[in-house]
Amino acid sequence: MSQNNISDLVAAHMETARAKADRRMEAAEAAQVRAGVRIEEANGFVRPSKEELQQVRAEARALSKQMADELKARGAALKAGR
Repeated sequence: MSQNNISDLVAAHMETARAKADRRMEAAEAAQVRAGVRIEEANGFVRPSKEELQQVRAEARALSKQMADELKARGAALKAGR
């Protein structure tokens, strides 16, 4: 094999490796940007306090009881109408 052919093969191999490395770097940079966005979102999230959770649960229980009472009243009205 002549020296030119070997040099051409090495140059082609190096160019392929360089292109592959460039693609990997672009993918890594894109992943870094996505991770940064996720970190920003996570930092913006504030966990509700125990008091807020208790209030929401109490409101949900009260609404549930109200709905149950309304359904019982409708059921009694339907039975009375028969």
